[in-house]
Amino acid sequence: MKERVKNQQEKMKFDGYTVIKRGNSYQYYMSKDLTGEIVRQSLKTYDEKTALKRARELYLGYLADYTPNGLDKKSFKKNAEDFIAMTNNPQHKEYMNRLFIPYFSETIGNRRKIRDISELTNLDLIKYVEYRREKKSTRTHQYAKPATIIRENNTLRAFLNWCYTTGRIKKQLTLPTIKSKENRYDDDGNPIFEDLSGKRDAFTSDEVKLIFSTLQQEIKNEVNQHNRRRKELLYNYISILYETGIRPVELRALTWKNYVADYGEGGLFVNVYSRKQNNKRNIALSPNLVKLLNNLYQQQKEFCRQHNLPFNDEDINIISLCNGNEAKNHYEIKAVKEFDNGFRRLLDRCGIKHINNKVLYSFRHYYITSLVQNETPTLTIAKQCGTSAKMIEQYYDQSSHLADMKQLFIKPIQVAV
Repeated sequence: MKERVKNQQEKMKFDGYTVIKRGNSYQYYMSKDLTGEIVRQSLKTYDEKTALKRARELYLGYLADYTPNGLDKKSFKKNAEDFIAMTNNPQHKEYMNRLFIPYFSETIGNRRKIRDISELTNLDLIKYVEYRREKKSTRTHQYAKPATIIRENNTLRAFLNWCYTTGRIKKQLTLPTIKSKENRYDDDGNPIFEDLSGKRDAFTSDEVKLIFSTLQQEIKNEVNQHNRRRKELLYNYISILYETGIRPVELRALTWKNYVADYGEGGLFVNVYSRKQNNKRNIALSPNLVKLLNNLYQQQKEFCRQHNLPFNDEDINIISLCNGNEAKNHYEIKAVKEFDNGFRRLLDRCGIKHINNKVLYSFRHYYITSLVQNETPTLTIAKQCGTSAKMIEQYYDQSSHLADMKQLFIKPIQVAV
């Protein structure tokens, strides 16, 4: 409701606050009923529509801070609900309710629930984008197209910007971007994202040696059988990441049907089946990894044989945990969805700070960097890692020379236990 006053001010009253137009500029006014003090500040605009939008955002911000359930108002869900109430964009409302509130507000597996919006990090956003690109539609059973994810992320970006402008988060966060026009897919049929190497650091050689030696020693000293198995599987997991440059999410999806022994030219390969039908990427394996995978395969197969469990190459993930309870006579072989928390604790025990985004994906950056330093051809690296030569050249300083497939094998970690 608008009203005119003697000094030519124009007041627009809303539930809980008032917008005042003085001359050509707009001010925000709120009585002390909510905060205990009168709030008056400039909206820094001459445009009425912008002023009303900023005023609404300010009010919701104060509402979140000063209501009796203020702590609840800090959660992702509560802030998202405030954003939905504020926005007039129906697409924003749909995506917030269907995608972002369920993902960031529920604890699923090892995914952490965002209890306080101020704790949200760029790494959380990276993990969401990776999750979204790997998730198939329950209706069409197809992966989302880049253009679809771009539209969805525009909503998340608008929400994050709103949280920043209203003081709910202290710094602006950055979503990974997706190419939508040219070269939408890499050779593996995956939607091409902006390379995240600048956001997740590579390990140093000393750190890699420390990680492997620490884990080997812990495996040797572990007396609990379940913990020992988990640590052994983590060791195998990071060994494959370290020696192939494969993405963690790709490795977790592999079953034994993807493991192909081809003794022809080029050696042994793992076939990574992608989103594009009848398309796959061959990843060269070193003799060291062939031995590791063969041993892992036999261990899993023997475990299933001993406990009368079915073993089918198409159904058993390479990264699976063999576990059992003798007292309850219950045994199972189960795919491990992620090692993020266990690996983070390992870094803590090694004294390696992971606040600079040193994560499992950092092994991929270490691998690419090592090949670049060895002057392995850009195209060879790109094919091995499922990315583009342009991406390699853009994010890794390197020169191109002829090389054979053996240049894809970096030296295995040798540690004394």
